[in-house]
Amino acid sequence: MNDEQRVASNGFEIVPCDAALGAAIRGVDLKRLDDSTFAALHRAWLDHVLLVFRGQSLVAEDIVTLVRRFGTPVTSSKLHQRSLDERTSSAALNLPPEITVVSNVRDGGKAIGILGDGEVVWHSDFSFKERPTAARMLIGMEVPPRERGGNTVFLNCYAAYDALPGELKRRVSGMTIKQADIVDTAMKVRPGMSLDMDIRAVPGPSHPVISTHPESGHNMLFLGRRHGAYVNGCSLEESEALLQELWAHGTQPRFCYEHRWSQGDVVVWDNRATLHRRDGFDPESRRVLYAAQVEGHRPYEAPDALSRPAHPRSQHP
Repeated sequence: MNDEQRVASNGFEIVPCDAALGAAIRGVDLKRLDDSTFAALHRAWLDHVLLVFRGQSLVAEDIVTLVRRFGTPVTSSKLHQRSLDERTSSAALNLPPEITVVSNVRDGGKAIGILGDGEVVWHSDFSFKERPTAARMLIGMEVPPRERGGNTVFLNCYAAYDALPGELKRRVSGMTIKQADIVDTAMKVRPGMSLDMDIRAVPGPSHPVISTHPESGHNMLFLGRRHGAYVNGCSLEESEALLQELWAHGTQPRFCYEHRWSQGDVVVWDNRATLHRRDGFDPESRRVLYAAQVEGHRPYEAPDALSRPAHPRSQHP
């Protein structure tokens, strides 16, 4: 954190992270948000892309109330078009359907949540849907000691776009990428799919490479997921070459913020403007996060996208 960047607003502090995105919020109890405070937090969320709240003590009902502040909640079971019990043990844990459990813990040999303790690759959530989610949050209910891993790395897609060479921006303007749901973020093949499928024949929505944010008005590099992606109108070789170029540029460390979890942390990020990933961690360490998200929009590239200014967090604060 950079104390020189501390800004007071509505009785709380916004402390930008010394990274390409993110700000720590101090002096806010998320259980007791009034409309004025939330409006200021929402503005900070758009400005900084990701907000970190330490030392919170939210229960399930508080999480549902918070996520509803950001929009219409959507369940993972609805997004995946699978039953809730197949995606998460929320029902078994007597949690509301708005909450997904992300955990490596097993109870009686059965996983209580999703994604286990292995690596989770770069992705934006539900990029394989026509309308990917907007606000997304994770709450640290039980986390490993910091030296045992389990950190989450977030990437600023505004900064990735703004740093693209002008020639490449002009080249990809108007292009779209198909996002097919072939593998999950732990690289497990989805039922009915295989890694040797011709991506051109696999159904999936197409999203613009240059995506304009409907609230901030700035442009983002929409990458979604590397696997199951295809640049429409290209040969497979051309598509792979362009995707490789975009991903090599977009996932540079200079665009990232790494979050080291503590119990009680609440991280709220703009899924439309980010990617995130996780390294594998010690399987003997218990890790339980609660996740929730809200409905998003259909991504689009504004007609004047190439002339729009850079996002304020495209450079470190």
